[in-house]
Amino acid sequence: MAAVIGLPGPVSPAQAAAARPALAGDVNGDGRADVIAGMHLLAVKGRSEAGGVVVYFGGPAKVSATGRIVTLTTPVARENLGRTLATGDFDRDGYADVLTSARGRLVAFHGSKAGLRGDAATVIPWPVTAPAMAAADFDGDGYGDVAVTGNKQVVVLRGGEHGLRPSGRLADGAPRFGAELAAGDVNGDRLPDLVTTEHRVAYPDPVGPQRITVVPGSRSGLSLSRAWSITPAERAARDLAVGDVNGDRLADLVRITSAGGETFGVVVQLSRGTGFAPAQTLTYGEDHPAGVGLGDITGDGRADLAVHLSNGNHDHAVLHPGTVTGVTNQPARRYSHDTYETGYGTSLRLADVRGDRRADLIAGLPGVYGTGELEVLPEGRGETRQRLSTKATPNGLGRSQPS
Repeated sequence: MAAVIGLPGPVSPAQAAAARPALAGDVNGDGRADVIAGMHLLAVKGRSEAGGVVVYFGGPAKVSATGRIVTLTTPVARENLGRTLATGDFDRDGYADVLTSARGRLVAFHGSKAGLRGDAATVIPWPVTAPAMAAADFDGDGYGDVAVTGNKQVVVLRGGEHGLRPSGRLADGAPRFGAELAAGDVNGDRLPDLVTTEHRVAYPDPVGPQRITVVPGSRSGLSLSRAWSITPAERAARDLAVGDVNGDRLADLVRITSAGGETFGVVVQLSRGTGFAPAQTLTYGEDHPAGVGLGDITGDGRADLAVHLSNGNHDHAVLHPGTVTGVTNQPARRYSHDTYETGYGTSLRLADVRGDRRADLIAGLPGVYGTGELEVLPEGRGETRQRLSTKATPNGLGRSQPS
């Protein structure tokens, strides 16, 4: 059964203190990230759209072909568990855990040698149905933490011996502070920082320029007293990612923005430690960028940028390699599917699923006609792609992966 927040979890203090934190996404502790996706349309025990999470274990040659589905032992109809995901070793037992959203609550599934456990899940009541999430060890204590969008604020869930517990709240007066969240070491002090956007209404336009705030990580946790912000002129930060694209050990800022109307582009700004360099803007003609992901697929110490592009019903993804001056202006690789209306790249994640210290690209294909698949491209190469699917639910795969 689920454990409501505030009650002890399944991990003893001795186990937690002795273990080395697991790699984010490595739910079975074998040193490789696993492919994790939400299944918010999954029917469980006759309850429609109760939702759940599926895990395909990473491996040295390929990802396991069979997904392991985890759900709550007492599912709720139309709760849509699995809308958004974040992963980290929240209890420091050597197995990564997964935090996922549902209607009216958050659920943390604990990792184990056998994978995610459906029993003894931690449940936290929550006012936002599909909040943004960013997971990292913000205070450097070895326990993974998560920043989650709440009601007009960002709530920090701090990891510990018994898992996640609310530990702080961040608010700047904006109605939707924390509309987008990402984590990375922007200032180079070896602690991850939280990067967050607002959502500002600008009548008669739907949104106006949005302030982007960096909240530095510290041994005492996240606090706005040390935060700094920028307010770009362009509108609508639709997606956000943070990673070191030029190899200087500072996490750089990537986001999707709008110059007005329906003209969208991807903006890359290199970190200067306490500020960002001028913007590099990537445009794609009639294709609209809708999602971004960062990870080092070549092992050269620079994060590469994956972008999900949409043009009507013809979705695809492209990859821009990281360089010493930013990312390449033109993509080096293009990924797509031979079937119409797959939603290729609706979710994008770059993670090391083979354990070779090089990121692999995971693309979601939720589809509109029951496709519901994921595709794994080792080191971002399409020649050896692997397709993952499940018959448990149509359209259930490809819409959410860990932040």
